[in-house]
Amino acid sequence: MADERKVVTGTLLEMPRRTAGRAGAVLDDTERMKLAMSIMDYNQEFVRFTDDKSNSLLLVNSIILPVASTGALVGPLALAAAACAAVAVLLCLRVVVARLPQTMRRDLAKLVFFGHVRQRRTKAAYQEDFFRAGPRQIAESLAGQIYDLAGVVEQKLRAYRQAQLLTLVSAALWMASLAAPVLGRLGALS
Repeated sequence: MADERKVVTGTLLEMPRRTAGRAGAVLDDTERMKLAMSIMDYNQEFVRFTDDKSNSLLLVNSIILPVASTGALVGPLALAAAACAAVAVLLCLRVVVARLPQTMRRDLAKLVFFGHVRQRRTKAAYQEDFFRAGPRQIAESLAGQIYDLAGVVEQKLRAYRQAQLLTLVSAALWMASLAAPVLGRLGALS
């Protein structure tokens, strides 16, 4: 117990784990790589989630946009609905293509992302880098890639929330544009 060292938490390189009720054991390289890959997968699921949800919003707005902007019932509410739907479509497209600007320089330890893999001219060059990179280099590289991926997720979620709000407004305006003539006739009859 006296020789147990304290672990500074907060990085992939020094994350504590609990083993048999004891805190403070440092992750070994294999555990650290597994943890990094699971964190990357977790964040990648958010990318898939926002892309799928954005596609649903695209579908809804692709219905509202042409219907609200054409036909006999076109009025100010319908045009406002069409405008909101058009902006929501652009935001949905922004979700699908959201990426952070990155420098794609070749780095010995960048071994996971397909763009980094394909920077090597040959399979042999990739294999050489794969076996030459040390565990710490790989862990640092994965931590950087996880951070970048989290930035992509943040961008996507921000654009998705905006598109979702505009879709809701667009749908409400469209429904109001459909109801307004009927309510107007009912008011004229009374």
